[in-house]
Amino acid sequence: MDYTKCSKEVILKYSFIDPIVELIRHNENITYKVTEKGSEDTYLLRIHKPITKNMQGVQNMREAVQAELEYLLAWSSHSELPVQIPVPNLNGELVTSVVIECEEVYCSVLKWIFGETMSKRDFISEEMVSALGKNIAYLHQFSRSFKHGSTFLRPEYGIEWINNMLTKLRAGEKMGIFTTEEFIILENTFSMVTDRMKGLSRSFETWGFIHADIHYSNLIRTPRGISFIDFGLSGFGYYAMDIALGALFTRNELRDDLLSGYTNIISGRIDIAQLEDLMFLNICEYYAFLVSIKEKHMWIREHVPSLIELCKSLLKGKTVFYYINQVGLTNERSP
Repeated sequence: MDYTKCSKEVILKYSFIDPIVELIRHNENITYKVTEKGSEDTYLLRIHKPITKNMQGVQNMREAVQAELEYLLAWSSHSELPVQIPVPNLNGELVTSVVIECEEVYCSVLKWIFGETMSKRDFISEEMVSALGKNIAYLHQFSRSFKHGSTFLRPEYGIEWINNMLTKLRAGEKMGIFTTEEFIILENTFSMVTDRMKGLSRSFETWGFIHADIHYSNLIRTPRGISFIDFGLSGFGYYAMDIALGALFTRNELRDDLLSGYTNIISGRIDIAQLEDLMFLNICEYYAFLVSIKEKHMWIREHVPSLIELCKSLLKGKTVFYYINQVGLTNERSP
């Protein structure tokens, strides 16, 4: 569907002057770059409607969008780095609604952060990887101090999240993407990881508001350092989850630099086994998302052996932190 008409309707609810609107992409949201001709001021318009129903969640509810924007406003007043600051509409509200296909959908506008979207080649030095670890720690430091009301609603990355993910993967077995034998191994790994998660405490130091979607395309290199963008999946979870996400796209030999960068700001021991579990879960979340896209089934099938190798290693209690990649286990895994 072409959402151009919807975007124009939303634009009219803001004080933009002669805006140029360009579609960026449709993934978890429909996003547009909005530039005012006269001033060159630039904004990000988000229509909170995911590309597939499989991606629909708490984060798409009005209260959840409002909560994300409240966090960004608070973070922007504390961060030394550029933050996507929410922009109110003509009514002074942070959340705007529009009707799409007889459904009320929520929209928001953020100030654009100028800089370069980062990529794999940016994280080949100890200095850059350590800087990422420090910036994740700074975000978590703020989250520890962030106060919110009882109506603050965001996704929660706990046991229910894991169970929902397994349900989506089970649909993949029914479609023939996973063999019965593979799914049994996958299910056993989920059971083990879930049991370990149930044994973890949710303390001030371990659990709080996290980004929950840290990867290259959500990192912007600015003159002042690395800025996080796209808090669309942010919510409550173990702080270790953001570290695990950072580790997933960091070169194996530089992962210790990520951890040391983090612990230079927030001291304490990082549980490697917990990071491995969270890396596994985030890999599985990506597979679970792709299950709903028929065109991606061949890709899943090609990469399932790496995922199953990771499962087998975790079930055997092997340390695999330095051998996990974004689809499973590398060929150079631990003995």
